[in-house]
Amino acid sequence: MNTSSQTSSTYDLRIDILFTRLGAIYGQLWWNNYRTEELLLLAKQEWSEGLKRFDNQIFKDVLVVYREQKNYPPSLPQFAESCRATQARRVPIPERMREERRPSSLETAKLHLAAMKQMLKN
Repeated sequence: MNTSSQTSSTYDLRIDILFTRLGAIYGQLWWNNYRTEELLLLAKQEWSEGLKRFDNQIFKDVLVVYREQKNYPPSLPQFAESCRATQARRVPIPERMREERRPSSLETAKLHLAAMKQMLKN
């Protein structure tokens, strides 16, 4: 069995793309963690298992955060936590919760603004 067919049967192929992108972002900081093919395959299997519940868009959104804000590559737990946080922000508000909310009153808003202005003056 060749490596590519062995690989595809043991982990999600999205992980190949994820590892390649993290390698492009972090260079040797990323790739030095996986010095042998065996370590790389083991890591991909573990990441695949740990991240299987997240969709491609979550991966993309989290990668943007790491590319733009993080100086060091993530561990699996860090990446999974970022995925959970991103997913939590995407969960829509249930319909019944939207119906229970009352629209804001203009008069109430004016009262709160006046109170804030008064606090700022003091």
